Amino acid sequence: MSNTQLAKDILEKVGGKENISNMTHCVTRLRFVLKNNDGADREAIKAMDGVISVLDSGGQLQVVLGPAVTDVYNEAVKLVGEIGAPAEKEVPAEKPQGIKGYLKAGLDTLIACFVPSIMIIAGSGMVKVLAVLLNSVGLIAMDSPTYQILNGVIGDGVFYFLPFFVAYNAAKKMNTDVMVSMALAGILLHPTLSGLGEVGTTVSFFGIGLKIMSYSAQALPVIFAVWLLKYVDRFADKVSPSLVKVFLRPMIDLLVVAPIMLILIGPAASVLGDLFFKFCEICNNWGWLAVGINAALFPLMVLTGTHNATIPLLIQMFATQGFDSIFLPSGLAANIAEAGAAAGVALKTKNTKMRSTALSATVSALLGITEPALYGVNLRLKKPFIAMLCGSAIGGCIMGLVKITAPTFVTPSVLTTAIFLGKCPNILLGVLSVPLTFIITAVITYFFGFEDVKDGE
Repeated sequence: MSNTQLAKDILEKVGGKENISNMTHCVTRLRFVLKNNDGADREAIKAMDGVISVLDSGGQLQVVLGPAVTDVYNEAVKLVGEIGAPAEKEVPAEKPQGIKGYLKAGLDTLIACFVPSIMIIAGSGMVKVLAVLLNSVGLIAMDSPTYQILNGVIGDGVFYFLPFFVAYNAAKKMNTDVMVSMALAGILLHPTLSGLGEVGTTVSFFGIGLKIMSYSAQALPVIFAVWLLKYVDRFADKVSPSLVKVFLRPMIDLLVVAPIMLILIGPAASVLGDLFFKFCEICNNWGWLAVGINAALFPLMVLTGTHNATIPLLIQMFATQGFDSIFLPSGLAANIAEAGAAAGVALKTKNTKMRSTALSATVSALLGITEPALYGVNLRLKKPFIAMLCGSAIGGCIMGLVKITAPTFVTPSVLTTAIFLGKCPNILLGVLSVPLTFIITAVITYFFGFEDVKDGE
């Protein structure tokens, strides 16, 4: 089936353009916010060639497509245009019920502030990987302008200006003014602000103390600022006469939100960020066991679509200590284990079609795209999924023991293994941890066994 036909069929089965409030995509999933969730035929979508699975998570209908998602999304845009109407045309969100409802809504919002930017964050991380590899083979020196530009400017630009990306995503999620939101990010990063004094010193703003903070690579301050803007902008819209609204409305927004952001929100969000980091430090104190536990949990989080909830913790770890010793190493172990389990299935199955599917899924998982292995092989056959969780936990413990770390955000895969070895006391053991995880999981899967797929299924 062509990407155009697949996009057309999916759009039809979600209820058509009229039923779509918002349509986006991440690395592997086409994500819909529907006006009427009951208007989508999930079973029909799941049965389509090219669709790996269909999930409901975070208020979204997620169609898992794997690496083809960008092409299918582009075809869908050609058919219906970019869907994401202005705030005043959006269907009002349901009010959360109870503490659990508010916590879920908060988590969904936090995830939505990062998910659309994952691809460019991962791409920037890969540029940094390239710089490290070129340096390690002696092609460029670490103190050369070439390395500094490749690693520190091109590779690090997205991370330094992360507040802009987060502000854009937050404004889209919260249905408020995108341009004012990005202006708030610009205020946080303005060099004049940081030039007023050393980080931690206090300056006077209309007689009120304003603490100088570093907001590069920080996400929480601008998220809370955009949340405040949502309500201030509604007020500004009501009180601004039509004749002067074009400049008075954003002027009120900036004059109200920016000072509150700089005086209260920024320092408070930094304290919250420090608490996040303290949590990560506690996990670090668990050492290799923390990596093993997280590695076992990671596939379950992918299954429920909540794996992106770790991104704020990752960003905070990079901003605070400069590397991640838990989440990305856990992701590497989990991805390699997914591949190992699929390989075990390919070795044991007698079904030709399943063997072909499992081999393809093995390669995909080794490259960091695990959905074909997760949904198409391991979860489908059940026992390989359990074997994969065991292999993932064992692999995570091994990687924790050899002290694998990630100095930047990358997609965990065999292609990015080198970037995880920078702090390994023994590089050889670090390298061997990847094939060990793969082999252990494949062996567990093979001997644990599974109910094979019958011919014709």
